Parts: sequence; C-alpha cells; structure tokens
Amino acid sequence: MTDFEQEFADQANELKNQAVEKLNELKNKAGEISDAAKQKAGEAWEKVKSGQAEKELEDLKNQAGDKLHELAEQAKGMWNKVSGKNEEGS
Repeated sequence: MTDFEQEFADQANELKNQAVEKLNELKNKAGEISDAAKQKAGEAWEKVKSGQAEKELEDLKNQAGDKLHELAEQAKGMWNKVSGKNEEGS
C-alpha cells in the first residue's frame, strides 16, 4: 500500500470513528429526551387521573369569569363617566 493509500485509509477510518462517536452521542441524547418526555407524560396523566387537572381548569375558569366581571364593571363605570350618567341612576 502506498503512503497516499495508507493516509486515505487512515482518514477514512478517522471519519468513520467520528461518525460512530457522534451517532452514539445522538443516541444518548435521544434517550434522555425520550425519558424526559415519558416522565412528563406520566405526570400529566397522573394529574388527569387524580382530577387535579380538572380542578385546575375549573379554578382558571372561575378566575377568568371573575376577571371578566371585574372588567365589565370597570367598563360600565367608564361608560357612565363618558356618557355623563351617574352610577346610582343607571
């Protein structure tokens, strides 16, 4: 084998080793991501099964309703000011 052929073979082997190393890194990273996704899915499922998610959703709905009522009252007050109506006479 000539020096050129040997150098070419060495470079090819080095590239192959680098590719294998990168593939192993990617495989490990994919495993970590997969494990994290499974854990998050499990936590979400437990929330659904326990009713916690439904309670949180109900709480958010109530908070939104309270905020809408508050904003409606503020808008009504502003409208009364702009239109010249007093709040007791409406």
